[in-house]
Amino acid sequence: MPRFVLGLFLAVLSVAGFASTFIVGAALTKTCHVSPEALAFLRFLIAGGVMAAWEAARPPARARLRNLARRDWADVLWLGPVGTTLMAWCVFMGCARVSAANASMADALTPIMIFLFGLVKMGWGRVTWCRGRASGNRGQASARGVLAREITALVCGLVGAALVIQVVTAEGLALDAYSSGDVYVMLAAATWGVYTVYGREPIARLGASLFTMLTMLVGAAALGLVLPFLDLAWPTTPSAWGLVATLGLVSTLLPFWTWNAAQKYLPMSVLGVSAYFTPVFAVALAGIFLGESATTLQWLGTAFVVLSGILAARR
Repeated sequence: MPRFVLGLFLAVLSVAGFASTFIVGAALTKTCHVSPEALAFLRFLIAGGVMAAWEAARPPARARLRNLARRDWADVLWLGPVGTTLMAWCVFMGCARVSAANASMADALTPIMIFLFGLVKMGWGRVTWCRGRASGNRGQASARGVLAREITALVCGLVGAALVIQVVTAEGLALDAYSSGDVYVMLAAATWGVYTVYGREPIARLGASLFTMLTMLVGAAALGLVLPFLDLAWPTTPSAWGLVATLGLVSTLLPFWTWNAAQKYLPMSVLGVSAYFTPVFAVALAGIFLGESATTLQWLGTAFVVLSGILAARR
């Protein structure tokens, strides 16, 4: 399988898994009344524990773990809390305050955040997929064309995601219903953008599995230090624990690992735009499990999102 196609396949699995987070998270926070802090801790404890068992069974992974350099630990120790527990806490705080579709705005904002943080860290040349530089003979005109296409993809995806989650309706912008939950959603997008951009180099050094495991466990440990000081509501019923297990495995382990693995095969611009598909998946899952039906504008938004993916993936 070509590397680019494999990267796209991993990205699709990732966005589908992340989309389920908003459905499962909404059920746990609104129906089961579980605290967002408890959910953030449990999801990464479960996912990180499963990945730790997997890595422990692999001699190459054990060897890499024993030989971690200081800069590897430094990256893990700050990216773990920021990109896992802080991000998840913001998502669940949003899920507790707004609809599942609205909470998925975190992923609608993620490509913009990745693009902006990528500019800060790497500059234009490495954020975009520049065919001119790749061929060595296309020149600045080709580079400008690639850049224009990628910015167009970002704009199309943002417009489409806004239509899908009904921030834009037939009556105009639906901003009057916005609340503190939407602030948490924006912070979740920012933390994920940081995790993606600044995690790219340690993933190249450590591998996706080891990096994902370490950041999950470090994030869970960091949150565990403050849990005793909080008044939390934990899962108490078998159905709630079943949802927690789903959250840990389907909505955490699967999307985190596949997202980090896709970084090896996809440019930052393509991987970032793929996050626009998460709200589409979230609305589809909400329709299946929550009985919500899509409007004409939501289908139009889906078309914009698909267009953004085509523009970003075109080489």
